[in-house]
Amino acid sequence: MNAIKRNIPNAITCLNLLFGCIALIFIFQNKLEQASYMIVFAAIADFFDGMAARLLNVHSAIGKELDSLADMVSFGVVPGMMVFKLINNEYCEWIGLCIPIFAALRLAKFNVDARQATYFIGVPTPAISLLIISFPLILSHSTYWQNIYLARGEQPVDVMNIDSISWFLGILSIVCSALMVMPLPLISMKFKNMSWASNKARYILLILSLASIIVFRFESVPIIMVLYVVLSLFANPAKETHE
Repeated sequence: MNAIKRNIPNAITCLNLLFGCIALIFIFQNKLEQASYMIVFAAIADFFDGMAARLLNVHSAIGKELDSLADMVSFGVVPGMMVFKLINNEYCEWIGLCIPIFAALRLAKFNVDARQATYFIGVPTPAISLLIISFPLILSHSTYWQNIYLARGEQPVDVMNIDSISWFLGILSIVCSALMVMPLPLISMKFKNMSWASNKARYILLILSLASIIVFRFESVPIIMVLYVVLSLFANPAKETHE
């Protein structure tokens, strides 16, 4: 029974890895929307494996390493390949491969940095991945983009053939890569208790994120990313930890 209990978080982590592998298959098949949904499932598994470990009090060195290996696939390789597929420009499509390289650096630094037990230094890889995978969903489901293409007498947006966002995605890849390794203290969404005073920034982020999702749907993801960074700058989680 203890062995089963000890491996529950690891089993959830393996689900994260499984969803990441399925996402890669979908990307190879040019099914970017389906790949995006797989990464959403991977992010959910990534959230719950840590929660399960804390609730069951079964932290382990193997679990920590396994989590990073799964994250490298789901939140490093997948967004890099997603950008590679989305960029329809032979001069900048390779820029997307910066993401898995810097994700590996981010995860390696996380594993040896004791400070990141209470807050993050640099944007976490799941946040970067969710930002990247939101674009196929935005382009496919946004009324704004669909109306533009229909007004031109064209078919609804084909996310595999959009020249206008290629340079934007290339620049975004560089920015995201830099954000993962910047020495920027950011809020961790790990709740040690449920009090407002101890988690004010977290609650504000959750409330604003929920409101954004209700109003903007898929377009809310880039908004939430900006909110996350801005709130972290104001909250200064590193200072709060040392107080």
